[in-house]
Amino acid sequence: MRSVAGKTVLVTGAAAGLGRLFAERAVAEGATALVLWDVDEQALTTTAAELEQGRVPVRADVVDVSSPEQVRRAAESVLAEVGAVQVLINNAGIVRGNTYFWEHDGVDDVEAVMGVNAVGPMLVARAFLPAMIDSGSECRLVTLASSAGLVSNPRMAVYAASKWAAVGWSDSVRLELDQAGHTRV
Repeated sequence: MRSVAGKTVLVTGAAAGLGRLFAERAVAEGATALVLWDVDEQALTTTAAELEQGRVPVRADVVDVSSPEQVRRAAESVLAEVGAVQVLINNAGIVRGNTYFWEHDGVDDVEAVMGVNAVGPMLVARAFLPAMIDSGSECRLVTLASSAGLVSNPRMAVYAASKWAAVGWSDSVRLELDQAGHTRV
């Protein structure tokens, strides 16, 4: 798939940065529908309003991807109202601290970073992947990480751990989809 034309696209972390750029690109390429998830309600509302000026219907949901309950509720609503997603872009991510690991503000920093960057993509993919597979159409599951998922970084231990988890999980799911016969070249 070289284009998202004619596809329903969901982008997490869509209110700003790379997520917003992915959403803008989806509109430019002619996506059929666009679903935007982010925790920043104000920025999400602004982004959705600007993208709605195009020819693509835009749905915006305030969702914390680290919350199993929020992901479940929002995914059920999207599947019921929009239908199966063909392109899922797991983009949401956070960075906390620029300190040595032992200087972090405590467990809250660790749980927040691991929750959004490592667990979040898993929760979101698990919510949509069965319908993607059942749709029979060409679909894509994209999970963004960073070079921190491949190279260790001092003063970024928790962030690096979260991105290593995202890379390992994503590659394992790729192999599982291939083994189960759900990939096409």
